[in-house]
Amino acid sequence: MLVQHTLPLVPDDRQRLRVRARAMAERPRPARTLQRPPRPPGPPGFGSLLVHLLALRNLNELAVAKTMCLMSGVCKAASTMRMGRDGAKALDAELLGGFAAVLDVPVDVLASLTGVRPSARGDGPSPEVADAAALIRQVRHLTADQVREPAEAAEELHHG
Repeated sequence: MLVQHTLPLVPDDRQRLRVRARAMAERPRPARTLQRPPRPPGPPGFGSLLVHLLALRNLNELAVAKTMCLMSGVCKAASTMRMGRDGAKALDAELLGGFAAVLDVPVDVLASLTGVRPSARGDGPSPEVADAAALIRQVRHLTADQVREPAEAAEELHHG
């Protein structure tokens, strides 16, 4: 929801939202009890590493699939993300581009690390995609309840 309402915002509103999220992230964190232990990364491989990097941003496979679709137009099922994590699906150029957008890492960097040839050279992500990726990174330490605050603010700015 946060990404969905952030992408269509004008640059000034995206910047205000990022400042707000940064301020929230700097507040003392409430004590949390883990409801379940974090999932360990899958077998060695870049698919596993990329999915794990997104898990560190509080994105499970379903959230990765939805976010990747919104941010890059690469629309895959959560099961595809799981297969990539588990080594059952090899990275391809399309997935590489999707991961690059959500992680805010140049696709050429991921390509050089993984050996997967990117589909096309581009100028990188659009400003709104880069801002959404930065916002995801900024809220990574917040609880789900805390993330609702900037998500609702983004929705209000989007529809306001």
